[in-house]
Amino acid sequence: MDWTGLAAGIGIGGIISTLLQYKFNKDARQKDLLFQEKKEAFIGLLQSYHNAAVKPSYENSQAFAYWQMRCELVANQDTINAIEDIVATNDNREARYTAHEFLKEKLRKDLWS
Repeated sequence: MDWTGLAAGIGIGGIISTLLQYKFNKDARQKDLLFQEKKEAFIGLLQSYHNAAVKPSYENSQAFAYWQMRCELVANQDTINAIEDIVATNDNREARYTAHEFLKEKLRKDLWS
Protein backbone atom coordinates (compact mmCIF):
# COMPACT_ATOMS: atom_id res chain seq x y z
CA MET A 1 0.00 0.00 0.00
CA ASP A 2 1.33 3.43 -0.98
CA TRP A 3 0.86 5.69 2.06
CA THR A 4 2.18 8.79 0.36
CA GLY A 5 -0.39 8.49 -2.44
CA LEU A 6 -3.16 8.00 0.10
CA ALA A 7 -2.01 10.98 2.16
CA ALA A 8 -1.77 13.16 -0.97
CA GLY A 9 -5.25 12.07 -2.04
CA ILE A 10 -6.72 12.94 1.34
CA GLY A 11 -4.94 16.32 1.28
CA ILE A 12 -6.22 17.20 -2.18
CA GLY A 13 -9.72 16.03 -1.26
CA GLY A 14 -9.66 18.23 1.82
CA ILE A 15 -8.57 21.25 -0.19
CA ILE A 16 -11.29 20.67 -2.80
CA SER A 17 -13.88 20.22 -0.06
CA THR A 18 -12.78 23.46 1.61
CA LEU A 19 -12.91 25.38 -1.67
CA LEU A 20 -16.38 24.07 -2.50
CA GLN A 21 -17.65 24.92 0.99
CA TYR A 22 -16.23 28.46 0.64
CA LYS A 23 -17.98 28.93 -2.73
CA PHE A 24 -21.33 27.66 -1.42
CA ASN A 25 -21.10 29.90 1.67
CA LYS A 26 -20.17 32.92 -0.46
CA ASP A 27 -23.10 32.28 -2.83
CA ALA A 28 -25.49 31.92 0.10
CA ARG A 29 -24.27 35.20 1.66
CA GLN A 30 -24.68 37.03 -1.65
CA LYS A 31 -28.19 35.65 -2.13
CA ASP A 32 -29.13 36.65 1.42
CA LEU A 33 -27.71 40.14 0.93
CA LEU A 34 -29.67 40.62 -2.30
CA PHE A 35 -32.85 39.43 -0.57
CA GLN A 36 -32.32 41.91 2.28
CA GLU A 37 -31.63 44.77 -0.14
CA LYS A 38 -34.73 43.95 -2.19
CA LYS A 39 -36.86 43.66 0.93
CA GLU A 40 -35.71 47.04 2.23
CA ALA A 41 -36.22 48.74 -1.15
CA PHE A 42 -39.65 47.19 -1.70
CA ILE A 43 -40.88 48.10 1.80
CA GLY A 44 -39.61 51.65 1.35
CA LEU A 45 -41.34 51.87 -2.02
CA LEU A 46 -44.65 50.62 -0.62
CA GLN A 47 -44.49 52.97 2.36
CA SER A 48 -43.76 55.96 0.14
CA TYR A 49 -46.49 54.85 -2.31
CA HIS A 50 -48.96 54.74 0.57
CA ASN A 51 -47.86 58.13 1.92
CA ALA A 52 -48.15 59.73 -1.53
CA ALA A 53 -51.65 58.30 -1.94
CA VAL A 54 -52.91 59.26 1.52
CA LYS A 55 -51.27 62.68 1.70
CA PRO A 56 -50.15 63.91 -1.72
CA SER A 57 -47.30 66.39 -1.43
CA TYR A 58 -44.05 67.31 -3.11
CA GLU A 59 -42.09 65.64 -0.29
CA ASN A 60 -44.05 62.39 -0.55
CA SER A 61 -43.64 62.41 -4.32
CA GLN A 62 -39.88 62.87 -3.91
CA ALA A 63 -39.75 60.03 -1.37
CA PHE A 64 -41.49 57.74 -3.84
CA ALA A 65 -39.00 58.73 -6.57
CA TYR A 66 -36.12 57.95 -4.20
CA TRP A 67 -37.45 54.47 -3.42
CA GLN A 68 -38.24 53.89 -7.07
CA MET A 69 -34.58 54.50 -7.87
CA ARG A 70 -33.47 52.21 -5.03
CA CYS A 71 -35.67 49.49 -6.50
CA GLU A 72 -34.13 50.02 -9.92
CA LEU A 73 -30.77 49.04 -8.42
CA VAL A 74 -31.91 45.64 -7.14
CA ALA A 75 -35.18 44.67 -8.86
CA ASN A 76 -35.61 42.71 -12.04
CA GLN A 77 -36.95 44.38 -15.18
CA ASP A 78 -40.53 43.14 -14.68
CA THR A 79 -40.68 44.81 -11.27
CA ILE A 80 -39.17 48.03 -12.63
CA ASN A 81 -41.81 48.05 -15.38
CA ALA A 82 -44.58 47.49 -12.81
CA ILE A 83 -43.33 50.47 -10.78
CA GLU A 84 -43.28 52.60 -13.93
CA ASP A 85 -46.89 51.54 -14.59
CA ILE A 86 -47.85 52.92 -11.17
CA VAL A 87 -46.32 56.28 -12.10
CA ALA A 88 -47.92 56.27 -15.56
CA THR A 89 -51.41 55.59 -14.17
CA ASN A 90 -51.39 58.37 -11.60
CA ASP A 91 -54.39 60.12 -13.19
CA ASN A 92 -56.41 57.04 -14.18
CA ARG A 93 -58.12 55.19 -11.31
CA GLU A 94 -59.15 52.14 -13.35
CA ALA A 95 -55.71 51.66 -14.85
CA ARG A 96 -54.15 52.35 -11.44
CA TYR A 97 -56.01 49.42 -9.88
CA THR A 98 -54.67 47.08 -12.56
CA ALA A 99 -51.17 48.52 -12.18
CA HIS A 100 -51.43 48.17 -8.40
CA GLU A 101 -52.31 44.47 -8.63
CA PHE A 102 -49.57 43.92 -11.24
CA LEU A 103 -47.04 45.60 -8.93
CA LYS A 104 -47.94 43.35 -6.00
CA GLU A 105 -47.57 40.26 -8.18
CA LYS A 106 -44.17 41.35 -9.52
CA LEU A 107 -42.84 42.37 -6.10
CA ARG A 108 -43.74 38.98 -4.64
CA LYS A 109 -42.22 37.10 -7.55
CA ASP A 110 -39.05 39.21 -7.58
CA LEU A 111 -38.48 38.99 -3.83
CA TRP A 112 -38.56 35.19 -3.82
CA SER A 113 -36.60 34.59 -7.03
